[in-house]
Amino acid sequence: MTTPVGPVAQRPLYAKLARRLAIAVGVLFVCVVPAAVLYAITREAASTWATVAGIIGVAAVISGGREVAIFTSIITGIITPVAIVAGSVPIAGAAVMALMCLTVGYLARFGLHRATLLVPVFMAWLVIAPPFWGPQHLVVRTDGTYLAWISLIFLVGSLVPALVMVVVLRKVHLPEPLPHPRRATVPYTVTITVLTTAATFWVLQHPEQIAGAWVVATILVLAQVGDVGTVRRTIQRVIGTLIGMLIVAVIVVEVNSLLVLYVIGLLLGIAALTAKFSPRYWIYMALITPTAVCLGAASSSQVRMLGDQRLIDTLAGAGLVLIAAGLTIGYAHVAKRLGIAPTDTSEANA
Repeated sequence: MTTPVGPVAQRPLYAKLARRLAIAVGVLFVCVVPAAVLYAITREAASTWATVAGIIGVAAVISGGREVAIFTSIITGIITPVAIVAGSVPIAGAAVMALMCLTVGYLARFGLHRATLLVPVFMAWLVIAPPFWGPQHLVVRTDGTYLAWISLIFLVGSLVPALVMVVVLRKVHLPEPLPHPRRATVPYTVTITVLTTAATFWVLQHPEQIAGAWVVATILVLAQVGDVGTVRRTIQRVIGTLIGMLIVAVIVVEVNSLLVLYVIGLLLGIAALTAKFSPRYWIYMALITPTAVCLGAASSSQVRMLGDQRLIDTLAGAGLVLIAAGLTIGYAHVAKRLGIAPTDTSEANA
């Protein structure tokens, strides 16, 4: 009896998990370094947002390649002050979110929506609840110095990991972006634009809802292009996100230290990246949800208020998630009956 070798041999589960864990730790380390350097320079807790921005750069490299990643990082730095200033006026903040969602929807035609989706996801936090700055823990949306530093944090935080990942993955064959037909991108664009614009406007009209950006981010994360073969994944996204929101509620209530929240966010991020390629997609969603919240909360001193809002945020997020999923799945069923639903084959040949 011989033991298979080479590509026929299958790695044991522990070896796969160890490899994924090592990759996850490496990716998070690359994202943490810019934040650490910026914090050493500014001594501002808002510097931790560079770690969040790093996720934008890494995702852009993996989903779009070098040029798209660099372009996305530069755009992130440029749009940061626009998002912060626009958030001072509800209609302007909603309009900025609409423009970003329309852009993501258009890029879905070329399969680049996943490379750029995290820009509006994290910009939602800057529109609604930007990080504090200075010893007074103030947010002055029109202060030039403040805007310049936050822009630099997002530019450096996303660009450095993007450049590092380009070098690391230079010999790795990444899949080409998959274009989508117009009949799939139009409902996707309408869904994310209408829901996020309405949610942003409502949240900005109620400034006490400082955690309302998560409602907007949830819509963007759950919405999908097309639907053939994706209904199951949509359900997993909903279940995982709701579980993640419950985890957030528990964490925020029990933890008051920003440093501890940041560390928890990093640990959850490592676990999420390790579970990314698991067949149980809901596990990844359940872990990445509190990761984003914890890393973002590390720049805010209103952790207790976040805890007080946990119930309304969970209910609002769950409701809009179900609306987004219902629109996507409902359109798919109607399109399928009419014989115009996109298929994997048609998308691949589009």
